[in-house]
Amino acid sequence: MGRRERGAPRPSRAGHAGPMHVDVKELDGPDDAEAATSLLAAVWGTPYESAPIPGDVVAAISAWGGSLLGAYVDGTLVGVAVGIAAAPHSDTLASLVTGVLPTAKGLGVGRALKEAQRRWAADRGVTGIEWTFDPLVRRNAHFNLVRLGADVVSYHVEHYPPIPDAINGGDPTDRLLARWDVRAATSRVALDPGAVLDAGAATVLDEGDDRRPRLHERPASGPWLLGTPADVETLRPADPAAALAWRETFREMFLDAIDTGRRVTGFTTTGAYVLTPDPTPRPTSDATGDAR
Repeated sequence: MGRRERGAPRPSRAGHAGPMHVDVKELDGPDDAEAATSLLAAVWGTPYESAPIPGDVVAAISAWGGSLLGAYVDGTLVGVAVGIAAAPHSDTLASLVTGVLPTAKGLGVGRALKEAQRRWAADRGVTGIEWTFDPLVRRNAHFNLVRLGADVVSYHVEHYPPIPDAINGGDPTDRLLARWDVRAATSRVALDPGAVLDAGAATVLDEGDDRRPRLHERPASGPWLLGTPADVETLRPADPAAALAWRETFREMFLDAIDTGRRVTGFTTTGAYVLTPDPTPRPTSDATGDAR
């Protein structure tokens, strides 16, 4: 979910007797800005001073008409989404960052924040929301492309300077730019990889038994399946060389797919991007989004 979009590892659900109500509201003022920055620092494992967005910037975004949304469960702030737009002169909201505390994982907080962000944009005449996300983080790709139904616009190599937080660990910051149509937001179905292969696709990249990327033949025609590591965030500290190999290999394969006229048309249940030949390539955007 900008700079980065971040969910969190699944925690114990002990103490949650049933479905929890998520209340999303606009944040305002220095106290709310400080609380939002503190939450983002906690999610990304950094000191307050090194949070994804500094407190003074969060306050300025709120004061000058940006989108600053907070998600609450039982009166406690558990998630934040920050975006900027030049509405009504721009048709795009740039979603800078979305973060959810680990203790709120599984409660629908991320979806509630994005839906509130969509309503905020629609109320101001904005037609699309854009953000960046790490293509190797499988659960974020599933959330963005399947649950939200966003489209992949473009691939950006080392989109940010190195980010030495607990999530990125200084890994090269390649990002996909996603665009979400505010007027036609609808979820998609995660594709069955067997059905995709039966329909003529070829697996070009998947994960080997050693957790490293494994390459296969790249056919000249037909869709390609580009897999992702099962959990790149645990792989980075455990085996930095393997994580870097994933970054470099995925980058090469994805850019090759784009260069040969393919675009992302789906995401499978096993964490692979489906890139299909496109006879009418769409223009790309240079905007940034929120997955650091």
